[in-house]
Amino acid sequence: MKQDIDYFNGMSTQDLLNRFMQKLYSKTEFIQYNDPDDFFDPEQEYGNHITQCIAEERDFIRELIRSTSAEAGTILTEERIEEMVQQKREEINKMTGSAIEDYIEKISVTYIDPVPECGQRSLLQRWMCISWKFLKLLFAK
Repeated sequence: MKQDIDYFNGMSTQDLLNRFMQKLYSKTEFIQYNDPDDFFDPEQEYGNHITQCIAEERDFIRELIRSTSAEAGTILTEERIEEMVQQKREEINKMTGSAIEDYIEKISVTYIDPVPECGQRSLLQRWMCISWKFLKLLFAK
């Protein structure tokens, strides 16, 4: 008689969902330094983060299945492992509900205008900065 194997090593779907949400919420602020030549699309940035979190979750589940089956002495084909990963991912998706939309609403994007070198407001500070750069240039040769 063959014993049933817990391929998820005691981790419930809720545990996996909590792990995913923790990873997802690890980055809620995106910073953009306003460079006139640089285009920043916040949707693409947080979209990449969400995609990366899902990929890392799939990798974690895959490794969990592989290690647990190896410990139990069971050999699974890659296709079977991928089926199990996909099934668990679908269970997690059902539990997720609107969590990703809630995450997107909590994202903040901070735009920072970098001060160009020697772009200070004060004429004296700007003159001193330019002079210092000129002196450094003379002595660097």
